Order: sequence, then C-alpha cells, then structure tokens
Amino acid sequence: MKERFKVKKTSLIIRILISVGIIISVIIFEYFGIFQVIDNYIFDIAYMHDNVVDLPISIIAIDEDTLENTEKGGLGDYKYWDRNYYAQLLETICREDSEPAMVVFDVVFSGPKSPEGDKRFADICEKYGKCVLGIRLDFDESVVTEENGAKRLDTAKIVTVGTLYPELEATNPIKAFTNNTMVYDKYVRTFIPCFTKEEYTGDCLSYAAYKLYCQQNGLDYVDFRAKDQPKQVRFSYSGGAGNIEHPSFVDVINGEIDYRAFKNRIVFVGGYSNGFMDDFYAPSDHNHTMYGVEIHANILEALYDGAYQTDADHTMMGVIYGILAGIIFFIMCFFPLQIDAIILVLVVIGNLLIGKSLYDNGTVINQFSFLMASILSYIGMVIHHYLRARAAKNKISSAFKMYVAPQIVEEVAGQGDFVLNLGGRNKDIAVLFIDIRGFTTMSENLSPEEVVNILNEYFAVVTAAVFKNKGTIDKFIGDACMAVFNSPFDLDDYVFRAVHTGWDILQSGQQLQNTLMEKYGRTINFGIGVNCGEAVIGNIGCEFRMDYTAIGDTVNTSSRLESNAKAGQLLISEEVLRRLEGRISVEEIGAIPLKGKSKHIMVYNVIGIKEEEVEG
Repeated sequence: MKERFKVKKTSLIIRILISVGIIISVIIFEYFGIFQVIDNYIFDIAYMHDNVVDLPISIIAIDEDTLENTEKGGLGDYKYWDRNYYAQLLETICREDSEPAMVVFDVVFSGPKSPEGDKRFADICEKYGKCVLGIRLDFDESVVTEENGAKRLDTAKIVTVGTLYPELEATNPIKAFTNNTMVYDKYVRTFIPCFTKEEYTGDCLSYAAYKLYCQQNGLDYVDFRAKDQPKQVRFSYSGGAGNIEHPSFVDVINGEIDYRAFKNRIVFVGGYSNGFMDDFYAPSDHNHTMYGVEIHANILEALYDGAYQTDADHTMMGVIYGILAGIIFFIMCFFPLQIDAIILVLVVIGNLLIGKSLYDNGTVINQFSFLMASILSYIGMVIHHYLRARAAKNKISSAFKMYVAPQIVEEVAGQGDFVLNLGGRNKDIAVLFIDIRGFTTMSENLSPEEVVNILNEYFAVVTAAVFKNKGTIDKFIGDACMAVFNSPFDLDDYVFRAVHTGWDILQSGQQLQNTLMEKYGRTINFGIGVNCGEAVIGNIGCEFRMDYTAIGDTVNTSSRLESNAKAGQLLISEEVLRRLEGRISVEEIGAIPLKGKSKHIMVYNVIGIKEEEVEG
C-alpha cells in the first residue's frame, strides 16, 4: 500500500497542477452558468416526477369544443365573445349551496365589449367576491447575469401595466399578472411571484390565488415581498399536460357538468387550445406543450406543497465543487482503474442524492460541471493507464526483439493470442549453431575491451541474419550462438530459412573480416552447422529462473555439425538436404562420426542457394 503512494516529485507536481486546473475550470463553468441548460435536463430526468395534486384544483377549459361555431354547439371565436358567457359561467358554478373556493381567470378583460354583458359580469364578480382576474404586464425581458453568476429575467423596467375594463375595475377586484417566464431555454421553469416597484405592485396569478386560499383556510403563506426573497423562483410540476381535470367551458355553462363538482374547489378558467398562442413546453413533459392555465395551476400547487426552489449561489457552489473535483482527481491518481470506477460511481450517485435532497428542500445546485469533471478525470485515468500499459508493452516488445526477429514480435503483438506454455512439448524445428575458430588463442593477445568489441561486431552480423530470416536467438555461449527456427512461434519454410541464415552469415564474412582488420588488426573465421527434426521446446529451469530453449538429439547434432565445420563451411545433415533438395547446392563431405553418436551420419557443405529470398 505504501508503494502506491510513492511517486516521483515531478509526477506529484503534475498531478497537483492538473487538480488546480480542474478546480479553476469548474469555478468558471459554475460562475458563468455555461452548462445551465444541461443542468436543467438533469433536474428534469432525476428529480421531476409526477406527484399527486393535493389541492382541490379544477380547470374549466376554453377548448376546441367551446370555440366551435354556434351551429355545432360551440360559442365561436373567443375574441368576439360577449361577457355574458363569463357571467353565465359564474352564475352556474357560484351558487349559495355549492360555491367554489375561488375562481381564477387566466383571461384578460381589458376593453369593453357590450354594455349589458360587461356590467353583468362585473356585478357577479363583485357579488361573489372571490375572483382573481388576470392582467398583462409589458416589461424588458432580457436575461441578465448577476454577480454570483445566477441568471434571471431583467424586470427593471415595466413598460406598461394592463388594466381591466372600467366597470370591472370599479369593483376593486383581486388583480394579478399572467406572464409566464422562460429564461434558460424554451421550458417554463420559473415564475416571478410579485413586483414591488413604484410603477407597479402586484402578484402573479398563482401567488395571488395561493394567498387567497391560505387566508380562507387560516394558513400562513410565504411572503415573497420580503426583501430577502428571490425575484425569480423555480418550481416543480405536479405532472404533465392534462394532469389536472379540465371540463369544457361550453359543457359547464350548458349544464352538462354538475355544478356541485366545483364546490370548495379552486377553479381556473383559461385557454385550452392552440389558437390562444398560450402553450409552452414544461420540463415535466418534454414531448408535449402545456397550456398557460395549466402552468398557473401547477405553480399554485408547488407553492402550497413547498415544491419551489431557489438557485444556490453559483460562485460558492463553483468553489465547493471545484475543490471536490480536484480532490477526486488527485485521489484517483493513486488507485487502479477498478477502484477509480467505484469512486466514480459513488461520486455520481452521491452527488445526485445530495442534489435531490437539496432540491426537495428548496435549493437548486448545478451539478453537470462537477459530474463532467469527475467523469473526465476517470477517462483521463483510463487513458493514462492505457498509455502506461502501452509504454510497458513497447518496452517489453523492444526487449523481446533482442531475442526474436522484430517482424515476428510485431506479428504476435498484433494477434495478441500467443501464450508461452510452462513445461515442454515436442515440435519439429531447425537449429543453427555458429562458432568462431581459434577465438580462445586470439583473445589471449587482445585486451578485454577489444575482445568484447570484436564479439559485438561478429554477433551483430549473426543476429541480423537470424532476424532477417525470422529466426529466434536462443542463446549466446561465449563466442558461439544458437538460433532456432519454428520455435517458439510457428514459421513457414523454417528449414530453408535456417540454411539461408547460415549462407547470409558466410556472405557477410568477408566484409566483417575487413572491418575487424581495419579496426583491430585481427580477423576471425567461423564454422556453421544446421540440422532439423523433432526437439523438446519449453521453459527449462526452476520456478524463479527459467530459460525458454530447445533440447534433444536434433540440437546436439546441429552442435556437432558446427564443431566439425572448418572455417567458412556451412555443414548440414542428410535430413536437411532431403527437405531442401533442389533448392540448395552442396558438396558431399561424407559420413563422419559425431561425438555422442554411435553411428556415422552423412554431412554436406552448402556451396550455393538457388533462391535469393525465402518465401513470406
């Protein structure tokens, strides 16, 4: 465990700098609300769920059936309605034995229509006394960013204040503005509870209805006119479009709906048709629009349930989240990816749970920048571990290329499916041995440095030839070298490759001698032996020290052939000649005894290769 936390000073500084960069980035993102729209979608998906409507709310909908022409039983275009229709509605539902708690009109009664209808509606509103009437405000709707980074609707200037027609205005009714607000995107997420300005002091439609309901029932209500109350408030919807019962206006005034159904209920009256141009997208139902009257009803429900929220200070949250994101990245640097993944999952779940808890208690915190920083930190760890693993693999591959032909290493690395088996197995291979003639005597007259340099020059030629023909350097033994073909990897035409390797070495011999004579005043000669056949290949040794090699009679015979080779000879066995007959030129040496062999074997000296390059 202690080793995990031991890091180089440079690496530690880099991690700290990255952590600081994350902190600064998150603070900037939060302060300027760069991901506000994405955060809103997080709220919608994670926190916005359908709730039971606790208040007794009904909507009398001025719908398509109501707006049909009179021949079809409708009332026609509402723009030309006589206000007798609204008076008839109040007379129908506001009876002494079955009065609604209130009637809230999301309808603007701004100009005169007919004297009779205007007076009749005004008289009934005054008599009933529990009507909330809508007006329109015109104001500057530009979005501004406050010092703490929060965005809000700029209501510094109210251009005009709507009024009721004179007869209705004279009844001193409860008036409230009907404007809905869209700030962050096309969805209505916030409302302005009230204005307290010189040019206008008043409540929004839902807040006015909420206060009236609380007064009727002896309940305390939230005073949004207090100085410390926000100018703009978020709220949670109780459901999607159509969640609140909404009988048709025309059905109510025609008596097709029992008037007693509205007893003690909060009755909203408003447009329920696209023709009103009063439909908006609501975050509780992204696929459908919701009519303005429904939104007002949802705001009232949210006020009653306390399901409204204010934004936390963006600068403060940016600092808190920035520090947390930086710490999380720094911690991840010291653990493997599996632990980092667990940390990430816990961070995401914990953050959402905290956000949900705060949301339910009236505070909204932006979460995306922190989640993004945490997720990107984990992705960074994945990339970091991948690059480290790749670097280690390349390092091993480079080391492996010191023993095996590079093209074979690349082929195996590309396949990624080769596994060295512990123990041994029988396999047909070709084996090449090469040794310098008279090296011991020569080395006695040279300095150690010269001996090493000559050997390096010599082994460079040998290794190049072996790797060219895709062989494997099995081992260096003093001034001798053993190379195998078709082990540990399967290799095509491996017997010919082994002979071709020996031939390539011989062809390079003259150039090597010239180089050594020029540098050291010495030359070397060597003999080569090649044999093929079955051998035991595998890991030989013990648990803590193993050597992957080949053993058996095939290997021993190859070694004996090399021992009998004179300077400049490439001796092969009869089995090699049999397999390569017609592809190489040889001269017969004859049957010679080999040490450790009871029988003589036929030996041949290669004097030519009939193919310039091996296949593949």
